[in-house]
Amino acid sequence: MIQIYRIPIPKDSLLKLPKNERVCLLQLGHMANQVLMFEKLLIFATALDSKNEVEQYTTGVQTQMLVRLAVSAVFESLLVVERLFVKSKIGNDYKDKLDKKGSDALAYLKKLMGKSALLAAVRNNYGFHYPKADETEAAFQAAIADADFDGMWKVYFSHHGFNSMFLFCDVISTKGIAAEAGVADLAALQKQLMTELREAALNLVDFAHSFFAALWVQHFGKEIDAEGITEVTGAPQFDEVLIPFFVEV
Repeated sequence: MIQIYRIPIPKDSLLKLPKNERVCLLQLGHMANQVLMFEKLLIFATALDSKNEVEQYTTGVQTQMLVRLAVSAVFESLLVVERLFVKSKIGNDYKDKLDKKGSDALAYLKKLMGKSALLAAVRNNYGFHYPKADETEAAFQAAIADADFDGMWKVYFSHHGFNSMFLFCDVISTKGIAAEAGVADLAALQKQLMTELREAALNLVDFAHSFFAALWVQHFGKEIDAEGITEVTGAPQFDEVLIPFFVEV
């Protein structure tokens, strides 16, 4: 059973906030929602135990696509924190009002801003945007010359598009990201990418929660009243949720 506290946010309270603080709160809340969604999807996608080569390749590619989207969302979130908090008057006003977890999270995010070539490379060319023609060609040439990719030059087609994949068109993204980030070791690249993604996501959410609490204390008092508790029953265990590639249609 999961207990959910229903906490109403009065419209008149939101209207009383200074515009810049209200915008910061709204965007940080949206950011936290999106980052947490991608974190859950990634965990659910990587938990699947593939039984054969086709499933291994397709679920692997599906997971990498989710990774690239999650990284892109995290990178955009860093820009939001930098623009609306770090480089604004709000940052000066609230930096000493954050709790320890929020302060630690902000310190981590500041170190990451503008310093991760890997996150930027994914977001700029393989997540929210597509690479340029020359970059795609270079990634293709690098992949086709790598014997480790020999089993991936395939297309999987089924009677429904849901179960079809242009496998060879997607695997070159790994080489492209490696080239953009200047990392030759693909295993090290994947480890670095997943580490930066997880740490950034967790710290973004911690910072958003801390800012909400600090803003509430600043404007509305030291307590937040819930109107009640909703009990959610029948939810699956965290490690029982899977996102397969193949589905019956």
